[in-house]
Amino acid sequence: MHKFTRNPQQEIQISGTSSVLGYLAVRTLEPFLHAFQREPVAAVLTLAEMVQGPGADIIVRRAGRIRFQLSTLIERELRSQAELRSAVEQLIVGLNVIHLARQRLNSSRDEWLRVTLLAELDGYPPTELEQLRRLLHDPGWQSRYETIRSLRQREGIYTAADLVLLHDGLNDSAAHVRAAAARMLGLFASTPPALLVKALTRVALYDCDLETRYAAARTLGLLGDRIASPQLIDHLSLCLSDADPFVRSAAALALGQLGELAGTREIVGKLTDLIGDRDPYAREAAARAIGRLGVAAATTSVINALLRAMEDEDANVHDAAIDAVTRLRKVKATLPLTVSKANETMPV
Repeated sequence: MHKFTRNPQQEIQISGTSSVLGYLAVRTLEPFLHAFQREPVAAVLTLAEMVQGPGADIIVRRAGRIRFQLSTLIERELRSQAELRSAVEQLIVGLNVIHLARQRLNSSRDEWLRVTLLAELDGYPPTELEQLRRLLHDPGWQSRYETIRSLRQREGIYTAADLVLLHDGLNDSAAHVRAAAARMLGLFASTPPALLVKALTRVALYDCDLETRYAAARTLGLLGDRIASPQLIDHLSLCLSDADPFVRSAAALALGQLGELAGTREIVGKLTDLIGDRDPYAREAAARAIGRLGVAAATTSVINALLRAMEDEDANVHDAAIDAVTRLRKVKATLPLTVSKANETMPV
């Protein structure tokens, strides 16, 4: 689904299908067809648990033939076989395929998916594909996004109901809704409840959408000293060593947004080590974060590490290191000599 979320219409064409329904059917059936080749009995039993009716038998009987011509055959058989349409619908709904497709779509592509798929379903009898129709007619599809954005009118004075709405928004299936909730939380004039901070931190670290992760990290920075507890800093610090490079880079981004509030010797040391990470996104995020930690990072050893990062083969890491060196040299130039020397002697 990753390519689909970047450019849905192009990905549909590349896949060999001509419709959204056909594309979703292909992507939904592919795992079963692969499993059927390796462990046919287990694959059939799993399919039987998810699909009721004769459509499951059609899929099993066609499995060997459609494996190599899936895109072409599935669209043709969807048009001619009501039982197959029912089976595919059950799989799409049961496996949350629409939810997965929407997770990274921005608002315009999200609406395109809904409108296009609804138009395609209109070509089938109205008594069929009812679950999909109900899902696509969900009044909350766009209204949640618009309702959350309307909170801007509150000018940061949120009610308890508003905070519940933002919490639900941070857990929404659509990436642009989660991003909007994160941004609106950043306008909160008071200190958000711990449950909201936990949800926001989870989005900043683990969300599948880059724009949403950035929106959440940015809000962590905007809320700043209202939420920058030792527990939060320690949690982000631990995530700098996570096995997943996306989590490492997300943690660095969040710490960078917190700025000097996260400028402990331990954090500076971990981020300096992260400049040498195998993942270029993590290296870039670490370099950018270090440049925002202020006095604690304005040491010769840290600046030297950034100078080495300026030789990185990745252009983004190179640019991030230049920016960080420039920032830290300005900070260092403003320090009294005694403070600068004391800072240099502190272990990182």
